[in-house]
Amino acid sequence: MVQQVQLISDLLLPELERQLKADKDLWPNVKGLFIVTVTKKKKAKATWYLVLQGNEVLPLITSSEAAARESVQGKIRKVKIQIDDNDLLNFITGGMTGVKAYMTGRIKVKGDLLLAQRLEEVFEKLGGRERAIDFIKNSEEAKALTNKSKL
Repeated sequence: MVQQVQLISDLLLPELERQLKADKDLWPNVKGLFIVTVTKKKKAKATWYLVLQGNEVLPLITSSEAAARESVQGKIRKVKIQIDDNDLLNFITGGMTGVKAYMTGRIKVKGDLLLAQRLEEVFEKLGGRERAIDFIKNSEEAKALTNKSKL
């Protein structure tokens, strides 16, 4: 039996990692461990680890804490981010900026706030918004989830 994906982040974040693996030019020159807790109806539903170690080391995006820990080389700064799945979709597709989300309480950040802001800058510079929108348009599962989240 195939498990039903319930979170848009469960589709978008693995797709982001796939694109990073496919194109070294997309690797950001940022170093940090981003621990992203995705919520739904104010309850934690998933935790994702984004391990960025500069543009010479393959970025890792995983839901496995052990894999994230193993991939860290040396000491890197850490930031914890909590965001609702629908807000993550809004953020990724350009409907909401990180600063606006933070100021209105839609995103919670613990740790290095400047590092968290760098993540948004990197995402924008690499055309992340356009890539995410294209992915959603071309994925029936993503379209179904985004339409469902608008209800």
